[in-house]
Amino acid sequence: MKTITVVLIGLGAGFAGGILATGVMRTREQLVEQPILRTRSFELINEAGQTISYWGIDKGQNAVLAFGKAGTLPDHPGIAAGDPRKQRLAVGLIDDNPFLIFRGPDGNSRVRLLLNLYEQPMLVMEDRFRRGLSLGVEQSDTPGPQDNNWTLIFYPETARIGLVTEKDRGESYVRGVLYINKERIKSPDGPSR
Repeated sequence: MKTITVVLIGLGAGFAGGILATGVMRTREQLVEQPILRTRSFELINEAGQTISYWGIDKGQNAVLAFGKAGTLPDHPGIAAGDPRKQRLAVGLIDDNPFLIFRGPDGNSRVRLLLNLYEQPMLVMEDRFRRGLSLGVEQSDTPGPQDNNWTLIFYPETARIGLVTEKDRGESYVRGVLYINKERIKSPDGPSR
């Protein structure tokens, strides 16, 4: 009798385990077979229903992931982040080239990190009066992939340090450049710090 009871319990447990395993496998298959979700934008809202983050296409037709202060991004779907000056942080693509922008409360950029059309890097930092610096590949009057002059420029044009590439009789050379403007330049839009 004990043997029959043990066998019946074992069969019942095996049957229940088989049903459970089949259910788990079907659930996994259903998850894998779900269609791809496609949409033009996503919005993250706070408890008050205000849009605070946006992932989508902005008014300039750029793909962007933007974050703003609560209530600064409009609540209308598809427009939330349409005004870049309301984006405090934006990560995205312009003409398939990546960018990262930090903006102050006034909407003006403070830090921009980007690649130009020729996939060359540029870092620009500014204060609220638009003084700052840029670091990266400097474009010539006729920009192109051959531009290879690296500079650190302080604005307004007060100092520049970098290296320039020169060609001489088919050979390429690199030379250091240092420029300092000794003239006083009126500070743009505000007092000096």
